[in-house]
Amino acid sequence: MNAQLTLLRTLIMKELDPQYFNLDERQINYWIDEIPQIREQIFNAMQNEMLGDIENSLVERHLKQVQYDCLYLASAVCKYVQNDCSPAALYQAAGDCIDQILTHIDNRYAGFFNLQKLAPAKQVPSEVHPRIRVLFSVDSLAYFFKLLNKAGALDAGPAKQLFIAISKNFITPGIGEGYISPHSLDNKYSLVVQTTAQNVKALLVKMLKLLDKEFG
Repeated sequence: MNAQLTLLRTLIMKELDPQYFNLDERQINYWIDEIPQIREQIFNAMQNEMLGDIENSLVERHLKQVQYDCLYLASAVCKYVQNDCSPAALYQAAGDCIDQILTHIDNRYAGFFNLQKLAPAKQVPSEVHPRIRVLFSVDSLAYFFKLLNKAGALDAGPAKQLFIAISKNFITPGIGEGYISPHSLDNKYSLVVQTTAQNVKALLVKMLKLLDKEFG
């Protein structure tokens, strides 16, 4: 699994960096064909560890490291500014691969391991990338940003970038120092229940009252 993750890091942090990009068409096609194989090899490696003789604590640590690496790589892809000559299909394939790995871990292993909490030693130091603690749930956070987006307060871009940005920059109650899953944000952004809407409405009403108090 380490070898496959190293290949992904090489692709995203080196080959796809617009400042140094020099892949020709043959190399682009090679990576597009290679990415699905890398993904499947990572899936197989995780399953082999899960079913093998490795201690559960070590398997959990490996899975958490994969989560952290994928979040870091996803952030890098989102920050790249592409131009007309950029291979959009390759950037998309790389981003999709990362999302699929995170989703696979959520679907297959999150119920067995406590994968929402990454080991502090594996996190980026808070003084480098401070995160904002909010006092409402992931559902409410996702819906709040959905309202901001629909109301025109955000510079509209791919929703996937928004989910990754929220994941990297916010902490909700109940996840300790872990990261919110972009896949979970995607689901909650798309499917909003009435209770969530009522919670967010209560917050917005309170904000309006504060606004009236200060400037009314």
